[in-house]
Amino acid sequence: HKDGHEFPVEISLSPLYTAEGLVVTSAIRDITERKQAELSLRELSSRLLQLQDEERRRIARELHDSAGQMLAALSMKLSPLSDDSKSTPEARKLVAESLRLIEELSQEVRTISHLLHPPLLDEIGLASALRWYLEGFTERSKIKVEFELADDFGRLCRDVETAIFRIVQECLTNIHRHSGSPSARVCIGRKDEQVLVEVTDQGRGLAPRSQRAMESGARIGVGIGGMRERLRQIGGSLEITSSQAGTTVKARLPLTRAKTTVSMESSSDPAVWKP
Repeated sequence: HKDGHEFPVEISLSPLYTAEGLVVTSAIRDITERKQAELSLRELSSRLLQLQDEERRRIARELHDSAGQMLAALSMKLSPLSDDSKSTPEARKLVAESLRLIEELSQEVRTISHLLHPPLLDEIGLASALRWYLEGFTERSKIKVEFELADDFGRLCRDVETAIFRIVQECLTNIHRHSGSPSARVCIGRKDEQVLVEVTDQGRGLAPRSQRAMESGARIGVGIGGMRERLRQIGGSLEITSSQAGTTVKARLPLTRAKTTVSMESSSDPAVWKP
């Protein structure tokens, strides 16, 4: 602009053949409004992810504190009836079966609560939360998971630990649902002030259509889009490679949450006009 500040533009170049020869014409269009809309969309997406995490924590607490305690109280009320000599054998058998179902339901409530937000993630840290999750994942899916994490990995800030846990969770969910792989590998390490997360499988790989979409930079699913957005919030990046031999997901995150700001400029901008 005349006042000296920069603004984003889109430049289109077209060849034009004239009697004098080849001429290249250009069209420059101010895309400030479009970039402002993209900025607003990114801020909204970031806020939605934050609200999602907060809601998961709230529901997990409600399940544990409300439903869990009510089931425990119900079990305590029924337990004396299982040994009541005045009850018929049929009644005692029915009570025993009810107690068994209550125990199974209590376990299911705990599992759902912990999957929504594992308390170990806040109380002890990422390593313990992931080991708990991977053990349960293998039991539920029958997919063997190899896990590599240094014993001295230590704690990270909450946002980074939550992002890593959700990325591993999303990757393994995709492996279970889509890959057909009998095994998976999760490797987490540190290098050059970054955390490196790598999840691999030996499945069938991405479908050709999804592979082409990924290579073109398009979104190929809500889950992958959510991972990218979560990483973008904290200054991280995501890379996915896939073939018929399997898929590898690599995520890079800062050791501490980067103070990211979304500017009007980005690597995808056609140009930034500098008068």
